[in-house]
Amino acid sequence: MATEHQTITPEQKRVIEALVAPSVVYDEAVDLYLGSRELQIRSFPGHTGGDSVVLVPDANVVFTGDLFWRNSLPNTVDASTMPWIFTLNALEKGEADYTFVPGHGDLGRAADVAVFREYLATLRKLAADARAQGKSDSAVVEAVMPALDAQYGKWDNFKYMAKDNLLEMDAELSGRKRIPQGQPEK
Repeated sequence: MATEHQTITPEQKRVIEALVAPSVVYDEAVDLYLGSRELQIRSFPGHTGGDSVVLVPDANVVFTGDLFWRNSLPNTVDASTMPWIFTLNALEKGEADYTFVPGHGDLGRAADVAVFREYLATLRKLAADARAQGKSDSAVVEAVMPALDAQYGKWDNFKYMAKDNLLEMDAELSGRKRIPQGQPEK
């Protein structure tokens, strides 16, 4: 039942009803061709429960979507950081000579993917260290924020996302975080 905040306008309803179901679906991988150009679509865990990347092997380009944010703090609300770190490691090593098109930020190289992966690893380590000292929730934020700011404070979205990322990390490490389906825990 719709409330006044959820009312769908007739135009929105027409747009939704006009959406066409996909003609190709996949679980882990599918290769598509645009003429002679091969596109490799691969599913990777990390940012959400349904992340995909598109590799264009003949151009040495990989479109990462929100799995890679160049010099920008990500939104981690649906993230599972350990699989995300594994995904970034695989992309960095497997596509070392590729250009990476991030979901946010400028084009990057494998070294930039490594820097972003280090942000996630640092976030996990700092939050885990604070939790090991008996801290949780806002106490984790208070304990970790100075170190996080010193290393990543100049990145885009820092002032908007750092606190939320720390709270999400605390929830993830404590087992209180809801992880989207389709994203295996490692």
